[in-house]
Amino acid sequence: MNKPSLRVSKTLIPSALTLIVSLAILFPIVWLVLSSFKETGELFSYPLAMFPSRFTFIHYQKVIGEGFFGYVFNSLFLAVVGTAITLVISAMCGYALAIYRQEVSYTNLVFGIFLLGTLIPGETLTVPQVTVISELGLYNNIWGVILPVVTTTTGIFMFRQHYLSIPLSFVEAARIDGSNEAQTFLYVMLPLGTSSTVTLAIFSFMWRWNDYILPLLVLSDQKKYTIQIAIKNYIGFNGVDWSSILSASVMSIIPIIILFIILQRYIVGGLSASGVKG
Repeated sequence: MNKPSLRVSKTLIPSALTLIVSLAILFPIVWLVLSSFKETGELFSYPLAMFPSRFTFIHYQKVIGEGFFGYVFNSLFLAVVGTAITLVISAMCGYALAIYRQEVSYTNLVFGIFLLGTLIPGETLTVPQVTVISELGLYNNIWGVILPVVTTTTGIFMFRQHYLSIPLSFVEAARIDGSNEAQTFLYVMLPLGTSSTVTLAIFSFMWRWNDYILPLLVLSDQKKYTIQIAIKNYIGFNGVDWSSILSASVMSIIPIIILFIILQRYIVGGLSASGVKG
């Protein structure tokens, strides 16, 4: 085999595999969107059809008429406020663990303890979390869903690794110029971590937007339900309203898709920056 043919085969095979995997990932999403426009009886017709015989918006109208946008607001409040608090805490912790590593000898020990926390399955903490939430009087309160998960080891790790890649001379120069620690953090280091900030914001927003277990256990008032809990209500003793579930699911993923499209260029930069130094 000559060199041009070998070069083509080396690029063709990975490209073909990437295309196959991409189609496998996209197929369920495309099916979800198209099926949300089908009549209920058509969902279970045989043979199954990819495209609806007639596009209908009746299921979207039903979901919207049942207060869907109220659930959207609850999810937005939960995701936006929770993400904002997470960014503040993660950035400050990452700054302290990275910048004070030479001044404070036990920063690596503290960071190691943070990492050990990731070995504990989140499900094992559910009962203690709900117990504490109830004792604090936050049961059936949206803040009872926000506050228990505002700290994340992933966020602290990302900011710490990014700040480790920034020379300490930046901090020293700011201190010589008279900046205190708050000014150094806000005006020097934080702007340099934009990619990590945006990346964590996207992931944090997605985690909270898609969260199901904690809102289900904490929120009992239907008016305070998030989107995921509202979708669960279409599963009842009398059966499953698949058409409404599909329509609500499509509307629930739209904000995530929009957010990803707008900010996708920061994701690769943020993940790359978080792995520069150890």
